[in-house]
Amino acid sequence: MPEPFIEAVDLFLSAIMNDLNCVVLLSSGRGKNGLCLYKVTALSGVQVYVSEANICLLDVDAVVNAANEELKHIGGPALALLNAAGPELQKISNNYIARNGALRTGDTVVTDACNLPCKHVIHAVGPRFSEHSPEDSVSLLKLVVTRSLKEAEKLNCSTIAMPAISSGMFGFPIDLCADTIAQAVWEHCSAPGGQGSLREIQLVTNNDQTAGALAAAVKKVFDNPQGAVRRPGPAASR
Repeated sequence: MPEPFIEAVDLFLSAIMNDLNCVVLLSSGRGKNGLCLYKVTALSGVQVYVSEANICLLDVDAVVNAANEELKHIGGPALALLNAAGPELQKISNNYIARNGALRTGDTVVTDACNLPCKHVIHAVGPRFSEHSPEDSVSLLKLVVTRSLKEAEKLNCSTIAMPAISSGMFGFPIDLCADTIAQAVWEHCSAPGGQGSLREIQLVTNNDQTAGALAAAVKKVFDNPQGAVRRPGPAASR
C-alpha cells in the first residue's frame, strides 16, 4: 500500500478519535471491525475502553476467557476463542484439569494463546447468578475480574481484553453484570500501592445490548465511583 495513502488514513483516523474521544480498532479483515463506544482515562493513567468487537482478533497482551470449572470451551466467547486459537488450547486446558482437578468459582488460570494474536489467555471462572444470594454473586464476579487483572499484571501485560464474564449462559442480569465489572475495574485502577503494568483495559463484546450496558456502566462508575453498583434486589433478579 503506498505510503502517502497510509499517512492519509492515519490522519483521518486520528481526526475521528480526537473528535469523538474514542479509539478505532482495526481487524485484519477476518471479522467485524472494532467500534469504540466509550473511553475513559483513570486517575492512574490507565485507559479503559468499551468496544463492540471480535475479541479473538484483538492485538492485546492478554485475553480473558469466560471459562467454566472444567475448562471445557463449549459455548459463547469461550468457543469462539477455541475456534480461533485451535484445538491445542483445549488440549492444554484438559491437561491442566487432569493434573490439578476442576477449578472453583473465582479461580483464574493462565495458558498459552496458541493461534490467537494475544500472548496469554487468562481463563476466569465467573459465578452463575443466584436469585437467592445475589450479593454473593456480585462479590464473586468482582473477585474474578480483579484476579484476572492481577494475573495480567503478574505477566507484565500492558493491554488486556475482557468479555462480560458471567453474562449469557451464567445468567447474570446484564445491567448488574456490567455495573459489577466496571466497579471492579475502577477499584483496580484506583488501588493504592503504586502503578501496575496495565495501561489499557478493553471491555469487549459483540452483542449490541451488552456493549451499551458496559459503556453506560463504565461512564457511571468512573463519574461516580462511590456506590455506583446498585445493591441487587428482586428487580435485578428478573
